[in-house]
Amino acid sequence: MSTIDRSFIGAGSIHIQPYDKTAPLLPIGNVSEFNFSFEEDRKELKNHLGGGGNRNVISRVSGITANLVAHDFTASNISLALRGSVTEASTTAVTDEELATYGVAGELIPFQRLPDLKKTITVKNSQDAALIQGDDYQLMKSGIQVIEGGSIDNKGVKVSYTPLKSNMVQALVESGREFTLFMEGLNDAQEGLPFNIRVHRVKFSPVQNLGFISDDFASIPLQVDVLADTSISGGGLSAFMQLELAG
Repeated sequence: MSTIDRSFIGAGSIHIQPYDKTAPLLPIGNVSEFNFSFEEDRKELKNHLGGGGNRNVISRVSGITANLVAHDFTASNISLALRGSVTEASTTAVTDEELATYGVAGELIPFQRLPDLKKTITVKNSQDAALIQGDDYQLMKSGIQVIEGGSIDNKGVKVSYTPLKSNMVQALVESGREFTLFMEGLNDAQEGLPFNIRVHRVKFSPVQNLGFISDDFASIPLQVDVLADTSISGGGLSAFMQLELAG
C-alpha cells in the first residue's frame, strides 16, 4: 500500500489588521519564524484501587500564544514590539529651533527632528550671530557637533533646517490594541501548495530584547496572545483560529 508524502516546509507572509477594521490588512515583512504554543490545565484523578495509573483525566487549554521573528525594522513593527504608537512626522521647515548647549568640544547637539542634510541648515548663537560650519561646528546625521576653539558657548544655539520624512514611534503608550492576524502561506516541500491561517483576535506583548547594535542582521521577536473572539459562533467554529490547507 502506497502512502502520500505530506511533508511540510512552511513559508509565507504574515499580515495584521486592527481588530476593529479601522485600517487595512497589511504585511509585516520578512518573518523567519512563526509558531504556536498551547498551555494546558490538566487535572488527574489517581487510581487508588491498586495497579496505579489514573482513574480519570480532564484537560483544558488554558492559554494560546504565538511567536514571530520579524526582520524588517519598520516603524509599525517596532511599535508592535514596544506597544507604541506611530505618527508620520511633518516635513515643514523649522526656523530658529532653540537648543541648549554646554559649549564643550565634541558635544553633540541633536535637533528635535532628523535634519535633511541635502538642504540648507543655518546655526546661530544666542545673539543671532551666524555660526560657521567647519569653524564652530560640524554637521552630524542628527544635528551638529561642537568644534574645539569655535564660538559655541553655554548659552544655546538656534537652528533652522528641513526635517527628513520620517515616522515617530512613541514607546509604551498603547496597551490595549487588538489585531487580527492572517498568514498567506505555502508549502515549499509540496511545490508551493497554498494554505492560510486566520487568527481572529490577538494582542502583542512588549519584547524582552530589542537590539540596535549588532554584528549580524537584527530581528524583532514578537510574542502574541491569542484571545477568544466571542463574535464567532456556530457549531464547530473556533473562536481562536482557522487553518485552510489545499489538497
